[in-house]
Amino acid sequence: MMKKTLFFLVIGILGLVLIVCAIVLHGKVASAVDGTLMGIGAGLTGMGISMYSFFRWEKKDPARWRQYEIESKDERNIIIKLRAKSVAGDVLQWTVMAAAWAAIFFDAPLWTVLTAVGIFLSKTILEMCLMARYQKEM
Repeated sequence: MMKKTLFFLVIGILGLVLIVCAIVLHGKVASAVDGTLMGIGAGLTGMGISMYSFFRWEKKDPARWRQYEIESKDERNIIIKLRAKSVAGDVLQWTVMAAAWAAIFFDAPLWTVLTAVGIFLSKTILEMCLMARYQKEM
């Protein structure tokens, strides 16, 4: 347990170091390197600090942690979470289609419109394939 806590603390600190490197090297290296350092640093910092916090929470208040684990594995909460993801996916899908229409309206380059339509179709096809798969499994 202690090794995991320390590991994620080190990961968070490493992320902060990468962010500082990106800030210090800004303008001195290619912008792709600068952006990559910043992105990886931000991701590592977020993951490291959040996991460190979870392990500390588990250590400090085991009873509340057990209650959290029970609630997170509860079937009702899982169904609610999956339903929310589904609705969010539908909203995002139609937002992408609205962006395609806006791109057409504002005479954007053709690749922009086709990319938006491709994303829309990809989500629709993936949804149909997953529905067929899940119907066979259940």
